[in-house]
Amino acid sequence: MKQMSSVLEEKLGQGKVRHDADLFPFLSLRTHTKALHFFVATSPRDLIAARKTANELGIPFRMLGGGTNIAAMRETLDGLTVKNEHMGIRIAPVDKNEALVTVASGTPMSVLVSKTIDAGLSGFEYHKGLPGTVGGALCMNSKWTRPLTYTGDRLVEAVIMDKTGATRTVDRDYMEFAYDHSKLQETGEVVIDAVFRLPPSLPETLRQRAEEAFEYRKRTQPMGVATCGCFFRNIDEKDQQRLGLATKSAGFLIDSCGFKNARVGSFHVSGMHANFIIGDGKGSSNPHDLLQLITDIKKKVYERYGVILHEEVVLI
Repeated sequence: MKQMSSVLEEKLGQGKVRHDADLFPFLSLRTHTKALHFFVATSPRDLIAARKTANELGIPFRMLGGGTNIAAMRETLDGLTVKNEHMGIRIAPVDKNEALVTVASGTPMSVLVSKTIDAGLSGFEYHKGLPGTVGGALCMNSKWTRPLTYTGDRLVEAVIMDKTGATRTVDRDYMEFAYDHSKLQETGEVVIDAVFRLPPSLPETLRQRAEEAFEYRKRTQPMGVATCGCFFRNIDEKDQQRLGLATKSAGFLIDSCGFKNARVGSFHVSGMHANFIIGDGKGSSNPHDLLQLITDIKKKVYERYGVILHEEVVLI
């Protein structure tokens, strides 16, 4: 332990690596999960050094963005956990019809939404209230449904880091964006920076759209609680047609199986939206209770509908 700690600090900076770090402040589900080794990266150089150092030591490497789409299923995470705080936005007008916006991957989505609205650039106004970072949102291709807009829609290119710590620039097609999906989920690559092409619009129009989307979120989703957002992916069109349902909503299936407000230990299903699992927010939650609740939901939905629900949330 001491030897590895010394190597990490030598490679990443004296005093910059914490050991047995409690991730409670960094997880929106607010669980007490320890990271055996924890490092905050504030630049591309930090991210690359962390990846290469983990490889050299032969230990697992985990990226943590906003911690809003992650459920920790263990009390301790081995290896190196890296909190991405590489932040920044640069706006470069191209002509009267578009601007290129370069965003560091650790930038909160809320900052990107605010900055582009103020600059009179359309593309992210409907994402007001979307938690997490730009890198995480691209990896998951996070969306808003009214109207349907994905984070990756206006991506031009991205600088990504592979598992060896090497970086390269890829175009939008490389990402293979789909519903809640990008290629990065399979390759394990990490976004360093992203470039978006956005058209101009009146800031007051963008603010109105943003507020309408945010108000809808507040009416339909639990807010101000310990949750990691929609827990399960919606079902596909094939299952929807087979079942003769008017919706693909996983929340509908969970609700119809009687799970609203269902509780196991310190975790319960939201009474507002059945696809949200909420913790007590005090960190006293037991990951085994969360696993039991997830298992119960999936089992009941499968028994009733013949559908296997797949997690949208990343389980670590």
